[in-house]
Amino acid sequence: MASILKFYPLLILFLFLVPILCSQPDLSFASKEIIENDDLCLKRPYWKTAEPFYFLPVLRAKLYQVGDKFSFPSRCFKKNIVSFKEMSTDKIVLTLQNQEKIDTFCSELFIFHTADHNFLQFIIFQGEHDITLKYITQDDKDEIKVNGIKLYGFCSGFVNTIKSALKTFKAYYGGMGYDPKAKNPRFRPNIPKDMEKANLRILELFNHYTPERRNNTIVNFDKNIIKTGDAFVISRMDLIDPLIMIGSGGHVGHCVVAAWKDNELYILEAQDALYWPRRGIQKNKWEDWVKWANTAEFNVVHLPLRDEYRNKLNADKAWAWFENEMEGLPYGYHNFVFSWIDTEKDSFPFITTNEFEELFFSLLSKFYPAGFDLLAREGLNFRLNTTNLNFQQIITEAARKGLTFEQLMAIPEKEGLPYHDGVSYTCSCFVTAFWEHGDMFGDIKVLPNEFTPRDLYTLDVYDKNFQRPQECIDDNPDLPYCQVTGKFILELDNYSTVKPYSNMNERCPSIGPDFIREDGC
Repeated sequence: MASILKFYPLLILFLFLVPILCSQPDLSFASKEIIENDDLCLKRPYWKTAEPFYFLPVLRAKLYQVGDKFSFPSRCFKKNIVSFKEMSTDKIVLTLQNQEKIDTFCSELFIFHTADHNFLQFIIFQGEHDITLKYITQDDKDEIKVNGIKLYGFCSGFVNTIKSALKTFKAYYGGMGYDPKAKNPRFRPNIPKDMEKANLRILELFNHYTPERRNNTIVNFDKNIIKTGDAFVISRMDLIDPLIMIGSGGHVGHCVVAAWKDNELYILEAQDALYWPRRGIQKNKWEDWVKWANTAEFNVVHLPLRDEYRNKLNADKAWAWFENEMEGLPYGYHNFVFSWIDTEKDSFPFITTNEFEELFFSLLSKFYPAGFDLLAREGLNFRLNTTNLNFQQIITEAARKGLTFEQLMAIPEKEGLPYHDGVSYTCSCFVTAFWEHGDMFGDIKVLPNEFTPRDLYTLDVYDKNFQRPQECIDDNPDLPYCQVTGKFILELDNYSTVKPYSNMNERCPSIGPDFIREDGC
């Protein structure tokens, strides 16, 4: 999953522009008492500062039918009351009352959202304000009955919102820049110090995890200790991996699998990073892969399989699956979000809530439809047994079947779905599928497409008593596995502790900062 989304620079730019258009001036925190009583904003530590991702809005209210009313505090007003006032043939009227203003110069902007409508309401003065949503269709009404009209607001004012967006962008943009020696000269494989620092801050905030530094050297050991089926897990300070880490609760964002053939050791993976020499599902010789990994500043550790599972793995069958069905297919963007969104309520880190995914995909479908198509359109259609529906049609069809968007997203991803460009696997899903198609799990039935990188390394299939070569012991005597390269020591929480069982990882919550895994999820 360490791959860089093709459209990610545009996404970051888009998310950066949203708060510019819809933020408010900062107070000298006269509104502290409100923030401290606001559960949604209080979940963000260091509320006085502009931290990465703090520019994202939070859900304030949901209204389903005429007569619904909801009260909430906000930055500028001790009390806000939003109510569903009227619904006619082609319009909806809402009322927003803002009471007990905190500061004369404070102003706020709220977003009223449905699947097909986004209405911005800028509030300066307290009092009652009517909000009219026009061009309402029957599809809108059907969708609102299930998903509601959502009201979003911002925790920070204009200055801190802009700072937050810039800090978020800093965690990614440093990898871009002209490098004539790079495969893609617009993207640098090395990680600038500012970019690294920004990503470490993200991990500290949302995962409570600060990796310890090590000498950035390649540990050269006899490659013959690596066997077919062994996994390698990886982290990189490039925003994508930290995003995967805070989404899944793990300490890595990418993984690969080793396989021998004709006395040659290969690394097999699903990869699409701009800094990587090759794209898609691929195999590369070990020596080439290690060189590229070191250039890209990967932190890499070797996880050897336990004999119990190594002996179950049919290497010839797994190889045949890879060569005949997988090699050359594109990276599994279609599977990217579905592998970690497992529940309708508890799949997002505390910076936001599951409802935000609908707002995100709604805006993405309008401003960058190719991005929505790549990430979710076909997958959502598969879940509804429909074809070619756009985002608004998907939401309406799901509502008519009694499903909220969050419930729809939480439906497990079936393996082998016939996407237009082939079956789809992200990195961890691909490694799990390699094992599964090699019969390593025996009678245990798993959905590879539901495995995140954290799920992969917590799976109890590895040899914790593996006799590491002396080179690895000299590099770090305390690790239970061998670190191959990287600036940071990879400490894997709950390494090899979850015994495989059927239908695992299909309904697991991922709420930070503890990311407690429920039994049997």
